[in-house]
Amino acid sequence: MNRQWYAVPILFAATALAAAEKPLVLPPERLAKYWLLVSGSAQSANVPNSGYNLDAPTCAAVSYVVEKDGSTSHVTLERMVPPGDLGKVAVNIVAAMRFAPTPDNLDKRPVRTYVVIPFNVPGAESTSPADRAQRARVLEACKLEGFTGKPGD
Repeated sequence: MNRQWYAVPILFAATALAAAEKPLVLPPERLAKYWLLVSGSAQSANVPNSGYNLDAPTCAAVSYVVEKDGSTSHVTLERMVPPGDLGKVAVNIVAAMRFAPTPDNLDKRPVRTYVVIPFNVPGAESTSPADRAQRARVLEACKLEGFTGKPGD
């Protein structure tokens, strides 16, 4: 009978510890409240010389977790529009990202979020209305649902 009394607190403590480490799920636009990108670059991406849809305007949605040490883990290609061979490039870019905690995240809370990486679309700095419309249309196709977070997070 005494074993039952010991098992309950141990089970409760293990459950509380697991819940404390569970990443906060946020949309990309709210990541900067917790973590800031300090390194990672698309310039070092290893783009294949040949493949499917390499020249098409494309977006890749890649989900990931920013861990307590600022590294990324659980990097997953969630969506590629249109389908093509640039998904691996997007995953490699995200896997190389490193983050630093913000002053609001001194306890270094892990966060699960995603990023949309565009390929072969006009740059964000373009002033052409047609370019801006094309970029917005391509990026919108890769927006993911389920990364809403909770109010106040």
